[in-house]
Amino acid sequence: MALLEELGAKTGSYDIAIAAATISILIGGILFGVGLGFGLRRMRMLGAEEIGQGMVSAAMVGGLLAFTLLINSTVPSLVPAVAATCDSVDNPTGSPYAYYMCNLEAMQNSYRTLSNSLSRAAQITGFASSLQVDIGVVAAQPFFALQSASKELHSASQQAGWQSALAFTEFELADVVRASALSIFLPVGLILRTFFATRKLGAAAMALAIAAYLIYPLLFLHTFTVSKSLAAAAVAQKDIDSFNGEFASIPLLDLDSTAAVRDKINEMSNGDFSSKVQPLFSTSFEAISLANSDLFLYPIIALLISAVCACELYKLLSAPIFLPFFETV
Repeated sequence: MALLEELGAKTGSYDIAIAAATISILIGGILFGVGLGFGLRRMRMLGAEEIGQGMVSAAMVGGLLAFTLLINSTVPSLVPAVAATCDSVDNPTGSPYAYYMCNLEAMQNSYRTLSNSLSRAAQITGFASSLQVDIGVVAAQPFFALQSASKELHSASQQAGWQSALAFTEFELADVVRASALSIFLPVGLILRTFFATRKLGAAAMALAIAAYLIYPLLFLHTFTVSKSLAAAAVAQKDIDSFNGEFASIPLLDLDSTAAVRDKINEMSNGDFSSKVQPLFSTSFEAISLANSDLFLYPIIALLISAVCACELYKLLSAPIFLPFFETV
């Protein structure tokens, strides 16, 4: 229903495509009649081809839309119940792009929150590494070795932030394709394909529209179903929130108070502060690695598959159609 409403709101372009196909058939009929009447074989064949191409273009309007509706009607049975939270996508199981965009939005929100929490953990760890206690004439920094851990957490925070930004970019691009592939590029391609001079350009536009709308998102029906990136991000978020909540008071410590610093260092040492930093790396890096597959590797594979399909569709759609039976008329 969502796709029908989307197409129903923008039928003007398809009406123009049907009108262009009708005009092509009329022009072809005129050329064929003139060629037949005056014995001009080349004009007669050109008219026959234009009639055939116009008929094919008119049939493609209904055929391609019927195929699109068929694909979208099967999605609810292919996609399981979506556990991801996506406020801006209506009916995530209604179409391949809706499901794809819902997961992208969930990843964007999840990894943005993870980036913020990792940044906070890096600040706490960095501050802890600078704590020192004076023992006579000697100053000791018990957690100085955690400076490298703070830098690694900061780096992980940046990576999670970039992944959130990438998920947002892919979401916006997917929204543009979903909104324009069927309502703009496909009907424009049909119009251009109707006429001889722009037939190949129209076929290219149609091939790109079909591949971008129907082929590209299909891979993500599988990858996001088996993906563990959101679950890994949730586990990492839980561990980091627990760490930040337990040691949130460290950056608020009054460094001018020697007694307060000494008491806090003793408390952190007894609580085995250093050992609680290490688990943050395994969970956060696992989440980041899994997100790289969902946001880098799989989109590249989907683009390659879509490009191959677009090339094959272009060869099919741009091929001329001859009607040899007109020779007997």
